[in-house]
Amino acid sequence: MANDEKIEKILKYYVLTHKLKEIVRTGWRYWNVKAKRLESVAEHIYGTCMLAIAIWSETLPSVNLAEVLMTLAIHETEEIIIGDLTPFDAGYKDKKIKGEQAVKRIFSGLVAEEVFVTLIKNFDTQSTPEAKFAYKVDKLECDIQAKIYDEQKALKLEYADDKIKKDARVLKLSAKGVKDAYKFFVYFDRVNLKKHLKQGETDIFLDISKYIEKHPLPKV
Repeated sequence: MANDEKIEKILKYYVLTHKLKEIVRTGWRYWNVKAKRLESVAEHIYGTCMLAIAIWSETLPSVNLAEVLMTLAIHETEEIIIGDLTPFDAGYKDKKIKGEQAVKRIFSGLVAEEVFVTLIKNFDTQSTPEAKFAYKVDKLECDIQAKIYDEQKALKLEYADDKIKKDARVLKLSAKGVKDAYKFFVYFDRVNLKKHLKQGETDIFLDISKYIEKHPLPKV
């Protein structure tokens, strides 16, 4: 392959993925977060990578950090084409199929295409230790961001669209007395954080989830 062809492929992929900087996370729009600006998908990806580095540093799990970071860096590239679909969106049930098609299109032509596609498949199925680590980081980062917005008083249930307020899970937690908006995120995702854990077992992800439920975030 001529050098110019390689450069063209590199730049094409970069320009395509650059669009993630412009895609606002759908959930924050549905919750009508009252912040000056809302987090983009690219910023969420950055947050997951930083969180993964910190968790890996302090727990030193037997996972390949480079693979975790690459997974986190690319696993939401599908959103360039299909958008940031949430369970509140009509097309969510077809997200997996549409996502797989989008991923193949995005990485098509790159020499390492199969490597990238496999990492995303592993993430979706949580079929490797690295994928499980990345999956939990992805969920936890969203919960921490919700906590940040909550502490800024920018995230409240009263601000949210009706599709949020009328959601069965939200209504159930509200009936139990849950009022702090970030806790809806924490409780929804805690089910995912408990995946692969035995009854009564805990890990750093679950511990962080419980900590942010009870304590304010550190002031830096």
